[in-house]
Amino acid sequence: MKISSTYFNNYPKGNLYAAGKIYNSGIDYNLQLNYLKDYQCDSVSFKRIPDTTFINDLRELPNLTCGCCGIKMLKNSVVNDFLNRKIYYPASIALKRIKSENYFNESHASDEMKTAYAFLKNFADRNPKLTMQDILAKKAVKAKRQTFPKEVSAACETIRDMTKLVAHNSKYMIDEISKLNPKFHKTEKKVFKELQMLAKEYPQETFYDILNKSEVNKYYLTRLQKKQIDILDNVVGAVEDAPENIKTMVLDVTEKARDIFEKESVEILHKRGRVISHYQSLLNDYKDDSCVQKVLEIINELPDSKTDSDAFLIKGAQKSSNAIVEILLSRVRSTFEHVKPHKREGDNGPSNIFNYIALCGKCNSERQRTGYDIFTKAHPEMIENEQIQINKIIHFINHGILAGYDEYPVKIKKALDIESKGAIKININKLNLLQAKNNRKLRQKKIIEKKKSLNGSKAIYKFGKGLFKRNVMGKNDK
Repeated sequence: MKISSTYFNNYPKGNLYAAGKIYNSGIDYNLQLNYLKDYQCDSVSFKRIPDTTFINDLRELPNLTCGCCGIKMLKNSVVNDFLNRKIYYPASIALKRIKSENYFNESHASDEMKTAYAFLKNFADRNPKLTMQDILAKKAVKAKRQTFPKEVSAACETIRDMTKLVAHNSKYMIDEISKLNPKFHKTEKKVFKELQMLAKEYPQETFYDILNKSEVNKYYLTRLQKKQIDILDNVVGAVEDAPENIKTMVLDVTEKARDIFEKESVEILHKRGRVISHYQSLLNDYKDDSCVQKVLEIINELPDSKTDSDAFLIKGAQKSSNAIVEILLSRVRSTFEHVKPHKREGDNGPSNIFNYIALCGKCNSERQRTGYDIFTKAHPEMIENEQIQINKIIHFINHGILAGYDEYPVKIKKALDIESKGAIKININKLNLLQAKNNRKLRQKKIIEKKKSLNGSKAIYKFGKGLFKRNVMGKNDK
């Protein structure tokens, strides 16, 4: 709520707009306007001021680019807020729909599920705007769940997962994602374009329903299978002049691969992984042969859901509509990447800010535990893009905005140098910790002044509100 001089001037004398109601009174509204002017409160905001305006998580830096591919990433909080406010239904609606859509069948549900459902519905009905994620994050809900048996508490999570299956229609989804305007990678751009076209044709249906239409599924499956068979044909061509024993083995496994792609049900998962595994295990004893190496290079080009839009949509048909949106956004959201891998056998990297850089979800999942000396050969752009990211981080440190990261540039420089075996050399000459310290003090001072100003404004507002009430009530009594 915001009050300014225009707030009063928009209403004729004798009409006072206060606390959302119009009071017809004869009070001198100029008197009240003067209170605001005397205390220099021409614009008074009653929104809660947060305790700090510092950023404590590098994933929350605005307009941060991926340290590998350089794409502009979505802040972690922006993605979470978008999913909770725009994609997931409020819990009060979602809980009703999981019943009507038979995700939750009360007649067949266990006592624990019934108890959990009743508890969550009661809370949702009293807080109709909250999503299930919001409700489960509430302190009161967390405290209550601690008193429940483990089975009931686990049932709350199961019901939360059910509510995620309740989805908006495709037109709504496309409109909301378009407003968010994420900077998708090439594959995700193609996926989004396909979803846009499908939403135009079936605007009132969900992504799940559309992708599972026989004609739609067949269209994308046919396109995907053609790409898969083309790769297998390339494999056959690569062994034409190979030794007879290798040629025979490759042709044999290629026929099996054709059967997997062409004859197996679309519901059977991990076809690509199984085919690649067949080739690798069969040719393991000949991996030093140049022909075999060529075959393995070709077979690794088989399309998957991370690199091919058709593969994404075929796999997406087996997921919920909301999950499709989550996956698309997960690939452009800012994530923590362990410079020294967290799960390296016998040499785990720590999970702290001095072992983190920010990568988009797509690059993060691709790197896995590969050393940067090898990874940068496949992605040489990372050397430049990581420097761009460090420069941005240093900018926010120097301006006193990013808190708790003063030692970060020095330590992350060393970590990147070690993990990349000298391939990634970071320049941190722009770091100015004295400037950072002074700017933090200035920001803290402004925060304190703002709080004091807010507290004074609230006192004036309460005083004025009381004055209005006394005058209005007094006049009515007469």
